[in-house]
Amino acid sequence: MSSFSQVRNPITGQATWQENADDYDYHQEVANAGFGDMLHDWERNQKYYAAIKKTIKRMQADGQEVHVLDIGTGTGILSMMALKAGADSVTACEAFLPMANCAAKIMSANGADKIQLIRKRSTEIQIGVDMARRANLLVAELLDTELIGEGAIGIYNHAHQELLTKDALCIPARARCYAQVATSSLAKQWNGFKLMANLDGETLLRVPSQLNECKGDAALHDLQLSQLPTESFHLFSKSVEIFEFDFQQHLEPIQKQRNKVVPLQASQPGSADMVFYWWDIDLDHESEIVLSCAPFWAHPDKDKHVAGEDKPLANSIPWRDHWMQAIYYIPKPLHLSNTKETFYLSCHHDEYSLWFDAQLKEPAESIERHHCTCDLHLINPRSRIGQLNQSLRNKRYLNYLEETTTKDSQFLVLGNSCFLGLATSGLGAASVEIYDSNSLSRRLLDSFIKFNKLENVRLLEKLEEVQDHSKLTHIFAEPYFINSILPWDNFYFGTLLLRLKDRLSEGTQISPCAARIFALPMEFLDLHKIRAPVGNCEGFDLSLFDEMVKASADKAVSSVEAQPLWEYPGRALAQPQEILRVDFANFNQELHQQGCIELVRSKECNGIALWVDWQLYPSESPKAFVSSGPSQPIEIGKFVKWDMFVRQGVHFPQSRTINASRVEWQIDFKPLLGELNFQFDLKSI
Repeated sequence: MSSFSQVRNPITGQATWQENADDYDYHQEVANAGFGDMLHDWERNQKYYAAIKKTIKRMQADGQEVHVLDIGTGTGILSMMALKAGADSVTACEAFLPMANCAAKIMSANGADKIQLIRKRSTEIQIGVDMARRANLLVAELLDTELIGEGAIGIYNHAHQELLTKDALCIPARARCYAQVATSSLAKQWNGFKLMANLDGETLLRVPSQLNECKGDAALHDLQLSQLPTESFHLFSKSVEIFEFDFQQHLEPIQKQRNKVVPLQASQPGSADMVFYWWDIDLDHESEIVLSCAPFWAHPDKDKHVAGEDKPLANSIPWRDHWMQAIYYIPKPLHLSNTKETFYLSCHHDEYSLWFDAQLKEPAESIERHHCTCDLHLINPRSRIGQLNQSLRNKRYLNYLEETTTKDSQFLVLGNSCFLGLATSGLGAASVEIYDSNSLSRRLLDSFIKFNKLENVRLLEKLEEVQDHSKLTHIFAEPYFINSILPWDNFYFGTLLLRLKDRLSEGTQISPCAARIFALPMEFLDLHKIRAPVGNCEGFDLSLFDEMVKASADKAVSSVEAQPLWEYPGRALAQPQEILRVDFANFNQELHQQGCIELVRSKECNGIALWVDWQLYPSESPKAFVSSGPSQPIEIGKFVKWDMFVRQGVHFPQSRTINASRVEWQIDFKPLLGELNFQFDLKSI
């Protein structure tokens, strides 16, 4: 039996019915469940195991039997740790059935058949029906970057009320959340919109009042904060503890909603724009085993880890991708005039999320969670908002637009939220038509049109609404489309051109005129671990888990996935190679290319980075290109600096090849079908 699902092809823009095997959804869930990178987190594994051993030994020394409950067991690793540490009984629950079935096989393969596995959510378990008795030790990993975003508060409260003894211990025992007020001209670009000026500094687009008054999105911006360049931000305060969560609840249940006001003194004058956030956990009752998610500059173990040529200071602390750090943007930046000026950080949480504000006067009451009122944050991801503000990128586009726009120019702009297209009106174009299929994006653009009184601009819901194709002198795009995930998904620009081609005059200028895909063999420090097999973890064989994930990934995961590579350091093993060139004037042409990249640096190649360079006009000058890849020239053997406002593509080789000497590649592009297929093979000497 097969099932059908509707899938939108990002290159053709067409929604088609895709036939899938009955187990396709299962394979997608398994392949993308994210268990792998947790199991590669050696510090997490070692400290969990140490806390389990210590706690069970202590409880038994006090004359207690130890009955363990493991909520959300995953592979069963924590349950097996508890059984091997001497627990009298272990009950594990897992609601994700594919993972539960895999856990059962892993437990059996590791001689842990005594573990009782319940295929339910913990909130569905009943004592006397599913469990013989209440547990007196809870081991669990229910946390995310925000700490409480996966429902930890409700799960712990239910467990204490229904499943645990009154004196039960928990691993982890408690958590603390930390905040540090900062300013960053770079990070601010992910949260607002700057006015747009021409190359002479004259304003082209003023920002409407609704954007200036908008408080933005309260949701966290999760990222690897240690990778944010230290010269790009300034700290206004020391890190401060804002909330503690007692998972053992020996005093009272965890409160679902709290607020706390923290008085701080400014370390320097300036504008307080954001809060850096992270947490740590005490894995044992006595707080002797602590795991911190702090960025490197605030990490309690920073002096124990040594940086070197092979590992920068920012990567000297243990790496993890499932628990990162976050930025929360302050609704209205707070101007601090003097060093040591007192201000107040207002901190809030509900059952699933946190939010912050900063004020000069101590607030008298709790502040409600803010939300976007201007559309910018509703329709654009953080990376796109940052891209809209990227100075060098905008300068390249404006350089082209200023040189080519005249009083007779008639523009058709294609894409979503294309403010550069709006700017052509301010550059003197006779008329501007903007095709934007997204209603919220059109509403946002319309607010700029009205605020800037751009009377020669029309917004089009459908491409068929173009008034007179023969009079168009320019077709322009960045290009950017909301449904794009990988850089080449924006080749949808070429599909739109095909719909227009026969009605355009011969002299119509098209920008970008071409696109080039580049490939770069990489040695990542850590990113490859998200797809790497686990093998053995703290003495337990997890090869069955590896086999399950690989089988599902082969069926449901693309050979190239999108990642913000600036967050994941890696060295270049060769110079980048162009592997495909697409001419938008001949977009319907099928292309097949193949070649070989010789690896200059003999290290393990564990990833192939891919990106697109957009060619704005026919010239080989660097000014004619806008890249979504490296932001600085590549130096072989050195860490690559990446564009921070777009996700690149990355291919992870399926098998490990030591001392590979070259990468053989093939690429097939069928534009009318929207198919772009990559194949990479590592070859040894």
